[in-house]
Amino acid sequence: MRHLTAFLLFTIMLISACDDDAGIHNQSSQLVVEGWIQNDQFPVVILTRTVPVSTEFQEMNDLKDYIIYWAKVTITDGTDTVVLTGMYDDNYFPPYIYTTGRMRGQTGKTYQLFVDYKDFHATATTTIPSTPQLDEFKVERLPDVDTLYKIKACFTDNPNEKNYYQLFTRVGTKSIQYTAAYLGSINDEVIDNHTEVTVYNGHRLDTKAYTPYFTINDTVSVKLAQVTKEGYLFWDQYTKNQSLSSNMFLSTIADVPSNVKGALGYWNGYGAVEKHFIIKDYQ
Repeated sequence: MRHLTAFLLFTIMLISACDDDAGIHNQSSQLVVEGWIQNDQFPVVILTRTVPVSTEFQEMNDLKDYIIYWAKVTITDGTDTVVLTGMYDDNYFPPYIYTTGRMRGQTGKTYQLFVDYKDFHATATTTIPSTPQLDEFKVERLPDVDTLYKIKACFTDNPNEKNYYQLFTRVGTKSIQYTAAYLGSINDEVIDNHTEVTVYNGHRLDTKAYTPYFTINDTVSVKLAQVTKEGYLFWDQYTKNQSLSSNMFLSTIADVPSNVKGALGYWNGYGAVEKHFIIKDYQ
């Protein structure tokens, strides 16, 4: 999630605003919402604007102009209503979030999000599913490669329920923000009740050379989250777009499903378990 909405979603707008017959049409800026609430954790919402397409030259050197700093962001769980506080936080990118210490996510609860900023008004609803039944994470060295490792998530899927899962990864200690794992969207129709899934590293903007595997001495965090159908559809299409593109900023011309009304982006509930590794421990 480290590089998601502020950049990749506005490039979708840049591409889709083109017309084969008429060229580029001037577009107004749109609101982008990136938000989630996880079991036992405080909610996080990041707000940006899309970069409007124009036939005129546009400076792109200072992307902080597209971060929204003064919105009113409200969450209600049907009983309590909380207005989130905007603050700088270098643990996230972009480094400005809306959050609160007055509401933690609870499994099974439904949360409605409201965002108001000037002429932008957006709403979204999500539910936190139950946490997955994690059996273990395995760390294995790649055959014939001394410095590359893969991680496998072993978990049990309830055959009596319809479930969707999403894997996230984080490497290093500079940020607490997870990135959607490459090929990490899972529909339980394609897995066994007792399954083993390879966890591939997510794409990050701060790495020059991408590898889906992990290297010796890496500090790695892995999150296995059960998500709603809307969350699955979002991340599945997002990661597919990313895998089909050779450019981190220019994805394919495919719409990313959104559960947000009045904006682009997502508002997801996560029932999640997390595990942390230091790869040198598994030589």
